[in-house]
Amino acid sequence: MRSSVRVLLPALVLAWPLAASAVTEPKTKVEYPDTVTIGCNGQQVELAATGVGLREKTIMKVDVYTIVSYAATGADLGADKGAGLVALMAPKRVQMDLRRGFSREKLIDALVGVIAKNYKDTSPFAAELETFKGFFTRDAENGDVIVFDYCPPSGLTVMLNGEISGIIEKPAFTEALWTVWFGTKPAADSLKRDLLSALP
Repeated sequence: MRSSVRVLLPALVLAWPLAASAVTEPKTKVEYPDTVTIGCNGQQVELAATGVGLREKTIMKVDVYTIVSYAATGADLGADKGAGLVALMAPKRVQMDLRRGFSREKLIDALVGVIAKNYKDTSPFAAELETFKGFFTRDAENGDVIVFDYCPPSGLTVMLNGEISGIIEKPAFTEALWTVWFGTKPAADSLKRDLLSALP
């Protein structure tokens, strides 16, 4: 397998603003800062929320996770904001806060399965997909926080509850992962709309 993972994060550190406005998910009332600042390549980069949402499953509308998306302040996303976020080669973040427990297999399928729906051919990042699956070594638990941070050229950093699971450098995989929420076949169309709702 190609060496696409580094175990140490060079300079990607979250710094929550001391005072900030919030974006709120309406059903759960979960709040997230409307801006966050990350260290990327030795510089502090401000990210602004593009939207917040809630992933629900089954006709019973069981809460699975709340989620917030951020992109570099002032990033040009073009007319198609979803496609713009997928293709954005600038700092960006997706944070999932789990509201129920489920198996490792279901967690992986919730991400990798949607990627497969958006790509006829995943071979250009097949090795990275396998590496990504290996980051998830246990079942998901209620209260887990999963963060995906992209900082070019360092790559995509995956964190679970504040601990780094690994880094994938290949930009094509970051684009693929963002299709889970912003692709032409996202996890849920309504969730995609919510995650773009804070954009002008």
